[in-house]
Amino acid sequence: MRDAVIFDMGNVLIDWNPQAVYQHHFADNQEQAMFFAGLFPRMHHAAHDSRDSFTDALAPLKTQEPEMVHLIEVFEHRWHEFLRGPLIETVEVLHGLVEADVPLYGLTNWPHQTWPPRPPVSAPQAYDFLDHFVDIVVSGQVQMHKPNDDIYDHALKQFGLRPEQAVFVDDLSENIETADRLGLHGIRFTNAKAVRDELEVLGLLQSR
Repeated sequence: MRDAVIFDMGNVLIDWNPQAVYQHHFADNQEQAMFFAGLFPRMHHAAHDSRDSFTDALAPLKTQEPEMVHLIEVFEHRWHEFLRGPLIETVEVLHGLVEADVPLYGLTNWPHQTWPPRPPVSAPQAYDFLDHFVDIVVSGQVQMHKPNDDIYDHALKQFGLRPEQAVFVDDLSENIETADRLGLHGIRFTNAKAVRDELEVLGLLQSR
């Protein structure tokens, strides 16, 4: 029986949108698409895979790509602006699970330098829903990342869960594929209603 839910964070519970911060730096959509397919993941992996600060982790990229320094510094200094706040409808699903006494866990690909997320000054309690989680595995802290098997194995061991106990909600198909292969019940996040509907079918939430 499935009796616990593991949530991804970015674009499931928290709106993460670097494109909105970077969009004014590009002449057209093609240029922006090339950046997000090329330099941006290099910056992400450089920061994610380092124990250092963003500044130190990104310094080699600045040397390698001097014409891109202004774009690298957006990542370095404005990363928290990529966060657009909680996804309210999914947080409401989470609160339903809390009311049903379903234990909640997190498994997120997130740089350790920026965890936990910094709430905006205008909404200091924006991420208080994270207090409902029993435990959260953050990829940058454990130096592993989805969709590789090792972080799922690590998380399940840390949470004290067997794969057949857990539902896993994530927005990326490759992460769901790994979860399903390892025996979890994966739910590919498209919208909060679809997640709620499947949790109702699994008996974790009551039909409204």
